[in-house]
Amino acid sequence: MRVIETSIDEDLSLFSQYLWQQRINHRVFEERGRQVLELAQPVDEETVRKAYAEWSDGRLVLKALPRARRRLQILQILRGYPGLACLIATAVVVYPFTAPLAEGHLTAVAAALTIVDLDRYPQAAPGFTEMLGAFEVWRWLLPVFIHFNVLHLVFNCAIVIELGRRLEHEFGGWQLCLVVLVLGLVSNLGQYAMNPNPIFGGLSGVAYGLLGFMLVMQRLVPERAIWHVPAGLSGSLLFFLVLFSTGVTEGFGLFVANSAHWFGLVSGALTALVYARTAHASH
Repeated sequence: MRVIETSIDEDLSLFSQYLWQQRINHRVFEERGRQVLELAQPVDEETVRKAYAEWSDGRLVLKALPRARRRLQILQILRGYPGLACLIATAVVVYPFTAPLAEGHLTAVAAALTIVDLDRYPQAAPGFTEMLGAFEVWRWLLPVFIHFNVLHLVFNCAIVIELGRRLEHEFGGWQLCLVVLVLGLVSNLGQYAMNPNPIFGGLSGVAYGLLGFMLVMQRLVPERAIWHVPAGLSGSLLFFLVLFSTGVTEGFGLFVANSAHWFGLVSGALTALVYARTAHASH
């Protein structure tokens, strides 16, 4: 439910922090050159309008949260999204055991997460068909929890939180997990099919899948603001997808799983089309 629409020049970050402190689930996004604050629960409308009026005329004084408090605020946001919280928590917990892969060190945890069993194939990775024939289905998904450095982890988690909470708010935690399962499987299998190198991973395939889902839903159901991704976010993600796909990063020693991103984006868009068609048929 939209409760505030204001100039793009107004900084709502402090007010947003205040609302999260009050455990008021909301989001702020840009639409047609304006800022919109939308609530998850209509029951909070009067409280938010009153607080905004008091803040605007100076009766409510807000201060920026210190960094530790901001981290706590992120945890408070995730409390309202248990499916998303479990996904992010898993990636964060296993990160210290997957980061050594960047230096060529294989930990026991990382070995359990790679798309093929590297102990079984110490010399050369199997082809795509042979990998499927092993039928270690759990490995087809688990690379989404492999991250190679802090920036890789933080960026992926930030995008997944921003996009995933919209989907979980609309459909619930179980359906979010189902969508993540589909996106993770397709993006990982697509990456290995195009480049049979088992040392890859990350939530970015899922992130691009969620982006594809949002972009299609935004076109199919334009009246639902929850599907409207800020143009700056979607535009930058698509720009870097195309840029990195040229191989420009490889000259700097940065090898990006571009196929996972493309397969994720397309599978997310197709998932949204299937959902929309199924929802229409049920009505």
